[in-house]
Amino acid sequence: MSKMKKTVLCFAVLVCMLAMLAGCTTSSSMTYLFSVDNGDSVKITLDTTDHYKMTSEVPFTISHDGETLSQGAFIQGEAYSEYINAVERDEKAYVLDSGTKDGNEYEFWKYNDSEYNYVIKVAGTNTGIVLGNNVSQESAQECFNRLTISAK
Repeated sequence: MSKMKKTVLCFAVLVCMLAMLAGCTTSSSMTYLFSVDNGDSVKITLDTTDHYKMTSEVPFTISHDGETLSQGAFIQGEAYSEYINAVERDEKAYVLDSGTKDGNEYEFWKYNDSEYNYVIKVAGTNTGIVLGNNVSQESAQECFNRLTISAK
């Protein structure tokens, strides 16, 4: 077999293997549109790959294999700053991370070494979300990272 034929054959096998791998990966999600008391509408999408689920009731819950991990509730926009200030003043609270995700500001903190909470300001709205988790820091981060939040 010529060198050119071997190269073409190897390339064809590689393409077939990549196609099979792409077919094996699946991702799924669920999306809910929440109407908040202040008139805002907030769209929340959860990456449900690996058996994660979210409920549509408020407070909404995020679970994995039937175990509730995080609960989320909506707050008025001005309460976002109040949460930030309260965390800074409370000696039992320790900020773990803050920043922006999907255009939304957030702060992540642990409280009393047993609760892991996010407060999220939904961009373009007067709405925030408090997302609490009492399982672990890793669990809280996994739930948060699976969420996509936007104004609708």
